Amino acid sequence: MTAVTTARRPGTGPARAPVEQAAGGRALTAYLSEQRDAVRATEGGVRYGDAEAVHDMRVATRRLRSALRSFRADLRPWQPLRDELKWLAAALGDVRDGDVMGERLATAVAAQPPELVVGPVAARLAQRAARETARGRERLIAALDSPRYAALLRSLDELVGSGPTRRVGKGRLRRAARKGLRRADGRLDGASTDAARHEARKAYKRARYAVEVLRPVAGKPATRLRKRLTALQDVLGAHQDAVITAARLREHGMRAYADGENAFTYGLLLGRQQWAAAVARAELPRASRRARTAKVRDWLNG
Repeated sequence: MTAVTTARRPGTGPARAPVEQAAGGRALTAYLSEQRDAVRATEGGVRYGDAEAVHDMRVATRRLRSALRSFRADLRPWQPLRDELKWLAAALGDVRDGDVMGERLATAVAAQPPELVVGPVAARLAQRAARETARGRERLIAALDSPRYAALLRSLDELVGSGPTRRVGKGRLRRAARKGLRRADGRLDGASTDAARHEARKAYKRARYAVEVLRPVAGKPATRLRKRLTALQDVLGAHQDAVITAARLREHGMRAYADGENAFTYGLLLGRQQWAAAVARAELPRASRRARTAKVRDWLNG
């Protein structure tokens, strides 16, 4: 049967015989299956309010989107799924980002000497975080109860059942990883703003996911490169976390001032987040060099 290669509405996948795959295709299909299983396995915890389940489902949706993008020529009929996974990830992010920010701010306040915490700072931050997370949870549960989510799950099953539309070898996986790394390197090399560094972080994350697909067929070299990319992402992530937290603290401080409260502690915490961002920027060159050495990348040219 001829493979269908036109874009479709999710949940209406083509019925066709799977292509007999080489090792690369089998590794890609196994990766997609693992992430599909993670989405299904975490749904109960997400509905129950388990923060780790929310995180794990969100990561699985990102990995699926990344695989569809990195291997779009091999998974062309399934490209509409990228938008559906982005929608689900956004709903999960409303909750996850609120949880993480609330915890981060609470930890920052708790770390200060009592004499530097002026006013009901901890209580105000906790109240606002709880309200934001509650609204996010309402939207997330509505998303999980929707026909759109049910259709997304059906499409994931169809994707895993069909696999790539053409034969995929190990060389194809290596080329996708190389391309992703070149794109990420270019973004970081040209990054002169916080927003640009954040885009570089996302590009490295996609490249790391492409390397993950290779692990079953490449073994230790893929594992070593993945570790270096994870370390680089951690530095970029620490920078982004500090930037976002500083912006949030500025908002809280302005609100406190407008309400007639003392904004001293918010300004203090903001300054410390700006310092943390500067530390992360200073660590970036070394983390980048370690992720680009021939020792960890040359095997991709094999």
